[in-house]
Amino acid sequence: MTAPPEPRTPGIVLPAAFRAFHILQEPAYRLYTEAHTAPADSGPLLSRAFGELAAHWSQIMLSTDPAAHAWDLFTTTVHTSAGRLAIPAVNRLQYETVVLHHVAGCTIHRTSETTGRPPEKIRHLLRTWPPPAAANARTGEYDRVRSSPGSPYGRRGCSVTGRSRP
Repeated sequence: MTAPPEPRTPGIVLPAAFRAFHILQEPAYRLYTEAHTAPADSGPLLSRAFGELAAHWSQIMLSTDPAAHAWDLFTTTVHTSAGRLAIPAVNRLQYETVVLHHVAGCTIHRTSETTGRPPEKIRHLLRTWPPPAAANARTGEYDRVRSSPGSPYGRRGCSVTGRSRP
């Protein structure tokens, strides 16, 4: 007697808008995740974070600014799992902007697109960083991590295609 066939689980078909969003944002989101994790941990965390976005995609698309809503949900997932770097900032968005621009190497325009915030806001956050009270603290872990030989951090490049800048 033969065994009954195993039931097939239906595949999940993601909306075209989510697939396009994933293609566009994955390089910057990956660099942000890699800045917060060991190389072996970045892939699973990135997948989990995109899974959260997929699970909340309908709510994201109904928000007044889907890119900002998606970024906020994404970074909440990353920070909950991996914590934050020792980078002084006056608020969460300034921290995220500094990581994208100074650590991941994203341009102001790309940082704006990734976070869903206007370029003027990104420029302001970068211009006012580090906060005056933390100016001396900037020489802490952040500078040590960026300058250490073989560091996975530092200006690696941030593009839509995922290719690094020279």
